[in-house]
Amino acid sequence: MLTAVLIGYFLALICAIFYKQQPKIIGYVSAAGVACLAVYFFSFWGKIHEQSALDFSYAWVPSLDLNLSFYLDGLSLFFTLLITVFGALILLYSTAYMEGEAHANRFFAYMLTFMASMLGLVLSGNLIQLYIFWELTSISSFLLISYKHEDAEAQSSAMQALLVTAGGGLALLAGLILIGVSAESFSIADVLSTDLQQSPYITAIILLVLLGSFTKSAQFPFHFWLPNAMAAPTPVSAYLHSATMVKAGIFLLFRFQEVLAVSALWSDSLMLVGSTTMLFAAVMSFVQYDIKKILAYITVSALGLMVAAIGIGTEEALKAALVYLLVHALYKGALFLVAGNVDHEAGTKDIRKLGDLARHMPWTAAAAAMASIAMAGLPPALGFIGKEKLYESTLHAPSFSVLLTIAAFLTSALYVAIAVIIGWGLFFGNKDEASPKNPHPAPFSMFFPPILMAGAGLSFGFLNHMLSIDLLSPAASVIIGKATEIELGLWHGFNWVLALSLLTFAVGFTIYVLRTKLGKGLHFARHEYAYAPEQLYFKGLNSLQSFAVKVNMVLQNGYLRNYLFTIFSFLVLVVGTTYIGLGLFPEETSITLPLSFSGVYEFVPYLLILMGMYIIFTTRSRLNLLLAASMLGFGVATIFAFFSAPDVSMTQFLVETITLVFFMLILNRLPRKLLDTGKRRRKAGQIILSVLFGGLMSLILLSINEVPLASPLKEYYLSQSYPKAKGENVVNVILIDFRALDTMGEITVLAITAIGILALSSLNLKEEEK
Repeated sequence: MLTAVLIGYFLALICAIFYKQQPKIIGYVSAAGVACLAVYFFSFWGKIHEQSALDFSYAWVPSLDLNLSFYLDGLSLFFTLLITVFGALILLYSTAYMEGEAHANRFFAYMLTFMASMLGLVLSGNLIQLYIFWELTSISSFLLISYKHEDAEAQSSAMQALLVTAGGGLALLAGLILIGVSAESFSIADVLSTDLQQSPYITAIILLVLLGSFTKSAQFPFHFWLPNAMAAPTPVSAYLHSATMVKAGIFLLFRFQEVLAVSALWSDSLMLVGSTTMLFAAVMSFVQYDIKKILAYITVSALGLMVAAIGIGTEEALKAALVYLLVHALYKGALFLVAGNVDHEAGTKDIRKLGDLARHMPWTAAAAAMASIAMAGLPPALGFIGKEKLYESTLHAPSFSVLLTIAAFLTSALYVAIAVIIGWGLFFGNKDEASPKNPHPAPFSMFFPPILMAGAGLSFGFLNHMLSIDLLSPAASVIIGKATEIELGLWHGFNWVLALSLLTFAVGFTIYVLRTKLGKGLHFARHEYAYAPEQLYFKGLNSLQSFAVKVNMVLQNGYLRNYLFTIFSFLVLVVGTTYIGLGLFPEETSITLPLSFSGVYEFVPYLLILMGMYIIFTTRSRLNLLLAASMLGFGVATIFAFFSAPDVSMTQFLVETITLVFFMLILNRLPRKLLDTGKRRRKAGQIILSVLFGGLMSLILLSINEVPLASPLKEYYLSQSYPKAKGENVVNVILIDFRALDTMGEITVLAITAIGILALSSLNLKEEEK
């Protein structure tokens, strides 16, 4: 499994490096490679039927007992086939669509990176690994949406998608960690066998997982990023935003349905958000003029349908959601590619400028017709079966049955109207405005993938028994938590579901006939209510920026003294509260000074320190301040000498002398004015902080003094210093011999710093000469 995932990244690298040399060959090779991955995953169906799940584990960080774990069951296998089959077809389509593009190599590299990340996500066997691949899909989708990086719309849309999905990803990370803590394991197999209902974090887990799923699957009020992501090239929309990326949120809900559907919070939230999204987005799709925007809102709406069905939680509802996921992927992938053909060959995506395209683009028209039949839910397409399954689940819902059925009915009726607009209006109807150029047929590699997708959606309606047994039932068994089979059929007799289907077609066609009048009545949705969540997003960004500016003005105001005050205050606060909270005060606080004060000279260091402190807090002269600071340093260096540490004392004297000389040179270049010491209140705060910091350091040293000094390492250095290094000064031997590489590194850093200072000084001198 690891090899299968890595192949995707390897193909991405190949495209990035060699695509420009042989664009068509590399494009076809990448599509063929992904098709081979699909065949590889198909080979596991027999094993999944026999064993239900397969575990694959690879050593990752053995010292931390971390492994790369992959978990293959009916659900993950179903999604891997969606990812690879659709990936191969869309890569084939992209070979012709992206021909002549300057940065097509990046496009293919990003697409394959996304595909590999999606495979890693659905196959992940542990929660942390799942999150890593979850974020990789967000990053790679950001790169794809911003493919036209010089376009302001693409930049804004990509950033919006990244911020929304990554924000939800952070919430998901918190939820996954809480799941792992509650299950005492981060293995997905262990989590699925744990009763999370007993977890004290169950409410937080549900909310966080839902937030991650809703942002990824563009549920209201996070829906706005998906229509805006249509700034990406059409193959990106067909792959990421209909068949794969937005389905990641649905996959997450399916994966944790068994263990999280233990609370009304889970089911009620899914039903409320899903039903709101499906109806709202369907209305928004109806009032759009851009083909891709129409399809984008239909995608959001269809995802809402699936979310609501998962929220219902019954067996038939979960099966309906799974069936409709496949239905939607087939017809929406085909329609996005149709939209790409129309835009590529007719030069516009505006439906008002399009019409009578069938005689110019017959194969594209055939694909659009078959996909529109599936979207409208007309027999004999698989879409008809999926729509009836959804109606059946809403009619039998344990709660809110009537409201859910009404929402599903109105949504489906709008689907019928939009399907007629796309499948009939664009290719057989009349256009209202002139198109920018005369359309012409698309090449084979651009009409074959949508024909195949749409044809599959139509033919699976007849092959429903084989589809249900071989493809859908193993996935449904994982979602429901027990072995089950999905029964699919085009005819279930005369019942309420059939009546709703017939009424849906009638109402939907009526909406199409009255589309002009209804469009005028719903025009307010396009400009006002539709963008309310998006406006909140922009207001939130602006508020965040204003807050960041204010914080930056406080913390990064250009005054070094303020930076140091903040750093030392934080250190005193954190360490001080730790000492108080944990009771780390030393038991013995007596200090023994080795000074006998037999001579006056022994008072000198203390006198220097006291004088230096007084001058520092009273002077307004930079020169006096520098001399006072040096007095402190020289006083401390003298005390080191009295404590029998002449080497440390010499080092301190050298440092203080060099520092004094260096800063004297700096002072010579500063304007000759008095030092601004600030207000008296600020000076008092600085004195208090200095006393607290000094006291804290003394407290730490006293605490260290209580720690036993006996150490095997110390004994080793004492015993081996002279025999091995021929040196009696143990400290020097440690620095020069035992830690020679460390010391050489420190000397190197100092040498680089000296060179930098010399360069800056020379630069300043040259500027003055000019």
